[in-house]
Amino acid sequence: MAFHTFLNENVDVAIIEVGIGGQYDSTNIIRKPVVCGIASLGIDHQTSLGATIDKIAWHKAGIIKPGVPVFSVPQPLDALDVIRQRATQAAAPLQIVTPLSDSQILGIPGIHQRTNAALATALCNTFSQRTGHIITSKCITDGLKYAQLAGRSQRFISPRNTKLTWFVDGAHTIESINACGEWFLSMEHSSRCLLLFNPAKDRDSKELLTTLLEATKKCQWIAVVFCPNITDSRSDSINKGMPEDINLTTQHDIASVWKSLYPEIIPQHIVPSINKAVELVEANYADAPLHVLVTGSMHLVGGVLDIAKGSI
Repeated sequence: MAFHTFLNENVDVAIIEVGIGGQYDSTNIIRKPVVCGIASLGIDHQTSLGATIDKIAWHKAGIIKPGVPVFSVPQPLDALDVIRQRATQAAAPLQIVTPLSDSQILGIPGIHQRTNAALATALCNTFSQRTGHIITSKCITDGLKYAQLAGRSQRFISPRNTKLTWFVDGAHTIESINACGEWFLSMEHSSRCLLLFNPAKDRDSKELLTTLLEATKKCQWIAVVFCPNITDSRSDSINKGMPEDINLTTQHDIASVWKSLYPEIIPQHIVPSINKAVELVEANYADAPLHVLVTGSMHLVGGVLDIAKGSI
């Protein structure tokens, strides 16, 4: 359907993101792309891609096409070895990008975004060189400066209470949640921080929370809230493929993990929906300046943007 639409609308450029992996992804119907890019790899989708970074890299490198330039951000050595091998087998020229300097203003905050921006810049320049379409340096600079990505390193003030600031990031891997924690810590915080957390499906809550707490150890958490990725007002927020957990067993398990990792005694709340979580935060903790970090799942972040901000 997507390709039919692109062809029907006669688009000039299509940027195609792989679904999961790469080797067996349906996007491989494109045999001769102009250029390929590989972003940061982490341990994710293990049931489909394998449990080790080299196996995951093999799948991801499946997008490499014979003779087509490919760019990658710096990767773990085991992953980079696999990417290099597959690029060599395909006679595809491979380049590893380096993060952009601090002189480039980025619309999406976070140190890790400088690497993503470098990859985007390399892809744009190569596309321009290989197709003859002119993309000026100013276009790229402005694009990076004004870029926005909902649910990633996003900050907004509550439209109902200016004392309440939400920080949302759909991080759900060890690598991304570490970057999320570093971004949150880099913000100027009041002495009051609250965490709203729920992991994506099949994620290790202990690993994620351990990483997040290490990255944000200078934050003063005053409370933590756990809820499933469900909004009361949207039927499409419910995953019909997952068994209904009316007892919130998963959230109770996560709360136990938190208690084992965080020695200070602070209020822990378990609520049945994102709506209830937002209501609880607004009613009980927003009487003074408060910074709320929402992370663990893009589904959770999407629900919070819908309920707390009013739009995605």
